[in-house]
Amino acid sequence: MNYSAVVIGLLVSIWVTSSYAQNSDNAASKDVSRGDKTGTNPINFSPELRLYNETLKLNTEGDGVQNITTLEGRISLLDEKFQLRVRARGVFLKADFDEDGVDEVDDSGFGDLDFRLLTVPYMSMAKKQALAVGLEVFLNTASEDTLGTGVTSLGPQVFYVKFLPTGLFAPGLQWKISVDEDTGRSEEDKILIDLNYLRMAKDKQSWFFADPQIVFDNENNTEYVILDVEIGVMMSKWTSLKGQSIYIRPSVGIGNDRPVDGSVEIGYKFVF
Repeated sequence: MNYSAVVIGLLVSIWVTSSYAQNSDNAASKDVSRGDKTGTNPINFSPELRLYNETLKLNTEGDGVQNITTLEGRISLLDEKFQLRVRARGVFLKADFDEDGVDEVDDSGFGDLDFRLLTVPYMSMAKKQALAVGLEVFLNTASEDTLGTGVTSLGPQVFYVKFLPTGLFAPGLQWKISVDEDTGRSEEDKILIDLNYLRMAKDKQSWFFADPQIVFDNENNTEYVILDVEIGVMMSKWTSLKGQSIYIRPSVGIGNDRPVDGSVEIGYKFVF
C-alpha cells in the first residue's frame, strides 16, 4: 500500500470538505475562537501552547507506573480555516507485568509524536451547532520500543458541537488504524467514541469538563472506557496573565480490558 497516497488523499478530502463551508460560517467560527481563552472549545483555532504531565497507574499484575510529559502547540492555517496541532512527549515507564517483584521495564526517553489537521466545514450560530472533521497522524518515533506503540497510525475523526447556554456538548468519533508496524508489533484498529461535555462558570473564569471515552479495540477484541474529568481556572482571576490557565484532570479506567486503572494530569494552557 502507498501510505503517502493515503495520507495525501485524506488531507485533500478534508480540504475539499472545508471549501464548502459558507463565508458566514467561517466568520462565525473566527468570532467564536477569538472569544474563548480557556482552551476548552474544540473549534477554537487561536494559537495555543500547552504543557502537561500525566501520571498513570497501569493495569498490570504487579506495580506499573507511567509518567508522560507533553508539549503541545496549536496554530491556525489558511485564514483560520484549519488548525494544526502537534504533540511531543517525554515518557517514563516502570512496570512489573507478572507480579514477581521484578520490573520487566524501567525505561525513559522520547515517546511517539503526533499531529492533527482540523477544519470546521459547517457552523450555524443561529442553530448553535457546528461540525468538525480532521485527520490525526501518529508517528512511531519513540526512543525505546517500550515507550511507544511501535506503529504508525492514521486517525480520521469527526465530531458534532452543540453550543449550550452554560457550555457545550461535543460527541466525537474516530477510527484509528495502523499503516505500518515494527517487527513483532500488532496492528492497530480502534474505534474511539468521545462524549465531551463542558460547563463554564458564569464569569467564564473556571470550568468543569467531562469526557467518557469508549474504546473498541477490534484487533484485540476488547472494549473499555476511560472517564476523564477536568477542573480548570483562568490565571487572570488573581494575576494579569491574560489567556493563561491551569487545570487538573483525573481519570479512571473501566472494564476488565482497561490499560490503566487511573491517572492524574496537571497542565498549563496559554491561548494567544
